[in-house]
Amino acid sequence: MGREIELKIPLQPLEYEELLCVIQGQKKLDGVSFGKVEHFLKSDTYFSRYETEEERRLAVKQDKEPKVIRIRTEQSDGDKKSYFCLKFKTIQNGVEFNSENETLIQDEQPLELFMKYADYKKYFEKNKDSYAVYCKSDVDSEVEFHLELVIVNGHKYVEIEVTQSQLESDRISRALEAFVVQLGFDPAKKDSRSWMEIIGG
Repeated sequence: MGREIELKIPLQPLEYEELLCVIQGQKKLDGVSFGKVEHFLKSDTYFSRYETEEERRLAVKQDKEPKVIRIRTEQSDGDKKSYFCLKFKTIQNGVEFNSENETLIQDEQPLELFMKYADYKKYFEKNKDSYAVYCKSDVDSEVEFHLELVIVNGHKYVEIEVTQSQLESDRISRALEAFVVQLGFDPAKKDSRSWMEIIGG
């Protein structure tokens, strides 16, 4: 189980291209160092026993089902991996706080078959084209940021998360917002909606 604190900001096409140049080292950004950029194609399938979003929200509130039940398949450099995840999510001031349980699976098909027979239904799918990189910034030298520049079902965003559970959540939230400013974006534009709400699934 781990903790994630993250935020996401919508990007215009030019903002997306400029940030891609920055993380790939074609443009310099003072005070920030970037690790190796990895390109991923991710496919996520979400499951629930409930038919509507309203029923799912109520089930989560009553602790009858996790917020997220997901199978993710990632492809990078010809390598394919699949993961099964249960995620519990809260939002404070537009910043997501997630606790998740995730495990590597060899083949997603038996798990999908189990879901079917256990009366879980696919209710949402998203496809993400992601450039991911770990970053360090002088806004807080102890915080390691994971930045993903993504196109999700045609929507361009930057997602930034911190998974260091030993640091206080308030400190991480402050560092995240300062890092967003350092990247040249307005933290007030953060989007706390789920991908399902954004995409209109």
